[in-house]
Amino acid sequence: MSIKSLTVVRPIAVTPAMLVSTNVPEADYPAWASGTTYAVGARVMHVGAHKVYQSVQDGNVGKDPTATAGWWVEVGATNRWKVFDRSVSSQTAQASSIQYRLRPGQAITSLAVLNLSGTTSMRVRVIDPAYGTVYDKTVDLSRQPVAAGWWQWFFGERRMPTQSVQMDLPSFPGADVLVDIMGGATLAVGVLLLGQVRTFGLGVKAGARVGIQDYSRKERTEFGDVVVVERAFAKRASFSLLLTAAEVDSFNDFLAEVRATPCLWVGSERYASTTVYGFYKSFDIVISYYDYSDSELELEGLT
Repeated sequence: MSIKSLTVVRPIAVTPAMLVSTNVPEADYPAWASGTTYAVGARVMHVGAHKVYQSVQDGNVGKDPTATAGWWVEVGATNRWKVFDRSVSSQTAQASSIQYRLRPGQAITSLAVLNLSGTTSMRVRVIDPAYGTVYDKTVDLSRQPVAAGWWQWFFGERRMPTQSVQMDLPSFPGADVLVDIMGGATLAVGVLLLGQVRTFGLGVKAGARVGIQDYSRKERTEFGDVVVVERAFAKRASFSLLLTAAEVDSFNDFLAEVRATPCLWVGSERYASTTVYGFYKSFDIVISYYDYSDSELELEGLT
C-alpha cells in the first residue's frame, strides 16, 4: 500500500499557559460563583478548569464543581477548549473563522486538525521571535467533486475534507504556531493537535484494513419497526509493517510508552481513512529474519 514508513505523532498537552490568543470566546454559560444558589439542571462554566458543569441537586450553593462530589456532573470542555479535549466528536464551533496562537515551548514538527465542518481553508504559520515567519502555508479545504468529469463538476456530489495533517513544520523551539481556519456559518473543528513526528518501518504493507466502530443503537420493536438512535463512531485500522532489526526494540518501547496516550497514526498520506487519532488495541512483532521483522498493529480511534 505504501512505500512510506508508519508515521506517529504523540500530541503535546496544550495548557492555558501555551495559549497566547484566540478569537473564540469562553462564554458558554455564566461563570460559577460560590455565593449563587443553583437549581437542578443549571449549567455553569468553571473558568479555571475550562469546563462546563451541570447541577444535579437543588439548593446547590458554595459547592466547587471541581472539588465537590455529588453536586455537579461534568458536561465537557468549554467551546474554546473543545479542540484540545481528546474527543473527536466534540467540536469548537464559530462562524467564519477560528484562530489560535500557541506557544508550545518546544520544537513542533506536525500539526493536525480533525473532524472539520463547514471549512474553506486553513493557514498555518510558525513565527520565531528571532527569525520572524519561518513557515507560512495555506491549505484549501473547500468541497471537491468525488469523481472526475464535466457532469460531476457541475452537478455531482462534492465532499469537504474532514481533516488536514501537516508534517513539514520547521523546528524552532521558541516559535509561536498560528492556526487560522476559515469557513462559513457552520464552521467547526473537532481536534487541533501538535507534536513531533516519529516514523517506524520500511513501509506499511498492502492489505491494510480500515473501518469504523459504530455506537448507534438499531433495534426492532415488537411490531417490526426499526428504532435508530444515531450516536458517535470511532475509526478502526489494522496495519502490517516491515521493521528493520534496529527498529524492533525502539518500536516496542515506544508503543509501551503510549499505551495510555492517544496518538495520531498515519498509515498512508494517500488515504485519509488510514489516519486514526486514538490508541492501539494490540500489536505483535515477529522477528522473522536476521535483518528484518514483521509487525501487526491494530488501532482504535476516539469518538
